[in-house]
Amino acid sequence: MARPASKFAVIQNDASRDELVTLWKTHPHHYTRVRAHAILLSAQEYTVKDITEIFGVDRDSVASWIERFNSGGATALEDDDRPGGPPGLNEEEQATLRDLFKKFPNHPARVQSELQKRTGKSVCRQTIRRYAKRFGLSWKRYRRDLRKKRDEKAFRNAQAELAELLAEPDLDVAYFDEAGFSVKGVVPYGWTPTGQRASVPVTGNQGSSVQALGITRPDGDVKTYLHKGTVNTETVISVLDDYSSQIDRTTVIVLDNASCHTSAAFCDRLETWAERGLLVYHIPPYSPELNTIELFWQKLKYQYLPPTAWEKFKTLIGTLTSKLAEIGQITYLPSMQGYAQ
Repeated sequence: MARPASKFAVIQNDASRDELVTLWKTHPHHYTRVRAHAILLSAQEYTVKDITEIFGVDRDSVASWIERFNSGGATALEDDDRPGGPPGLNEEEQATLRDLFKKFPNHPARVQSELQKRTGKSVCRQTIRRYAKRFGLSWKRYRRDLRKKRDEKAFRNAQAELAELLAEPDLDVAYFDEAGFSVKGVVPYGWTPTGQRASVPVTGNQGSSVQALGITRPDGDVKTYLHKGTVNTETVISVLDDYSSQIDRTTVIVLDNASCHTSAAFCDRLETWAERGLLVYHIPPYSPELNTIELFWQKLKYQYLPPTAWEKFKTLIGTLTSKLAEIGQITYLPSMQGYAQ
């Protein structure tokens, strides 16, 4: 059965693309940044469904963003000015608040108390959050930044090369990487009733884990192999051997430079995979942004799996398997056969 038609954004020229990137990276309003990012993804043929899953919005919203952009360009993605009452803080007090956000970026209670000391105004936490949004700030985890370690020129070249590969009509692009799932679990965000605290079960058994070796494509296709134990070159080779035997046209698989992806044994298989139509593309070191499967692993751990999944290893295996089966294809490697239902 043919896939249903999907509308895509059409970026007419480099200037329009640059304008979108600027909106995405620097616009003070969160939703404008989201819209610009969505349009860039749509132009890369991410479907409306893909984008709704990435940003957690409904299909009609994404479709309307694409229509707005295609008819009015990047500026059509911005919101019109809205009327409202006078601000609770004047310009000088807002400048003080900006300075406090810079001085205490991870301490909202301190920002709140210092603002009262300096302005004499008692501002509730919700108002603090509204001003933070107005200033283009959002509350999120800090991340380790590897960009200073990478070769920026190599990163940009790889980014351009991948864009060219994605534009090739007779070529598929897939992204490969591994992720570990342990009963140590993760601590996700989630809505909970006011005054109540949600918890993630911890059993104390810290040693049980399963490795997922995944392959995703821009059209949303996902294939996952589950493995119990350490991922080494032999594990990766077995996965790519299986995957290369299933493809029906030339496919470029994008992966990082982990030792199990660059070993002598791995390189010895390149010619065999190429004969089957599977070509390997290594992204530059410290460039996880170029491997989109990283986003899939993040969503799987923090959104798709419920907190109860981490209670026992058996529960983790069952929940992980069922969720991956809903999303795409799943294969148990020999090390997991004892857990097969």
